[in-house]
Amino acid sequence: MSVTGLCQRCESEAKFSCDRCGALVCQAHYDPATGYCTECAAEVRGGSGPGPR
Repeated sequence: MSVTGLCQRCESEAKFSCDRCGALVCQAHYDPATGYCTECAAEVRGGSGPGPR
């Protein structure tokens, strides 16, 4: 889903909304394969969170 606002992870321009938690996120914090923010995608995949930027 395409949106506008500030990324809730890094405060840069957000263009996506997480389908799981609803967070507005930028391209760097969005996983297009799942439609989730990188934090939710990592939780679903069993990871510990997003890696280094």
